[in-house]
Amino acid sequence: MAIIIGNNFSNNIFGTSSNDRIEGRGGNDFLQVSTGNDLLIGGSGIDTADYRRLGRPIVLVVLGATSLISKSGLGFDRIQGVEQIIGDSRFFNSIDGQGGSGRTSFNINLSVNRLTVNGLPGIGNFSFGAFNFSNVRGTNNRDLITGNRGRNFLSGEGGNDVLVGSGGNDVLVGGFGNDVLNGTDSNFRGNGEFDQLTGGFGTDLFVLGDRAGSYYRNGVNRDFAQIVDFAFNDFIQLGARDIYRAVRDSAGFDLFVARNGGFDLIADVQTVSFISLPNANFRLASGQVFGNFVGA
Repeated sequence: MAIIIGNNFSNNIFGTSSNDRIEGRGGNDFLQVSTGNDLLIGGSGIDTADYRRLGRPIVLVVLGATSLISKSGLGFDRIQGVEQIIGDSRFFNSIDGQGGSGRTSFNINLSVNRLTVNGLPGIGNFSFGAFNFSNVRGTNNRDLITGNRGRNFLSGEGGNDVLVGSGGNDVLVGGFGNDVLNGTDSNFRGNGEFDQLTGGFGTDLFVLGDRAGSYYRNGVNRDFAQIVDFAFNDFIQLGARDIYRAVRDSAGFDLFVARNGGFDLIADVQTVSFISLPNANFRLASGQVFGNFVGA
């Protein structure tokens, strides 16, 4: 094993193609990672594990005080005392919370490159920068996971999770628990997006609008959400004040919003149990419940 140690200044420290122990010591260091099974120790300062030269996607497995990086067949790294991790932006890099303790949970916002791990044994909460990540697999507890403007895959796994895709064409999977799934947000509003939402087991809320109105309403049937497992105990949140129409089809129903004298598709809903639908056009006030629909 090669042992590479920095000093008390800020350094660029390069690993070798074998198994390395890389220590930053003092300063704000960049630990440049190569192949092999490496141990990265940041030390004091704001230290960064940099995988942009690796040429492979990485998976950050959050274990606790020490986390693991899988390098897609090029080795596994252990990370200690590192405040930032940078993946190669050419790949879909992932964060995986299934290796943590039974009490940990995530608060992740990919749009601001931030990951907070809550409930680490003996530590509490710990935050660090996670750059160029696209996919997240949550913990078995309640996670808050927000994507970015790119294409994201977000899976809540266990717990009552809140998943927000933000911009781009996203795939959201709630998993076990009572989850909230929002393929877009109040900034992007689903414009030009196709988002796929799977609730999983539990009573789930699928968000298609807010108090300012409906999402997915600017694509003339080209932007919409696809809900693939809508059940009798699930709910769809609709934008307040807009006029909607639900039309039954062989897989479930399509949901439209009134726009420019016609109706624009906002959701293709595939059902797994019988759902009673409104017989005519309808609108909802904030907080109003109408069957499986609730006003934002």
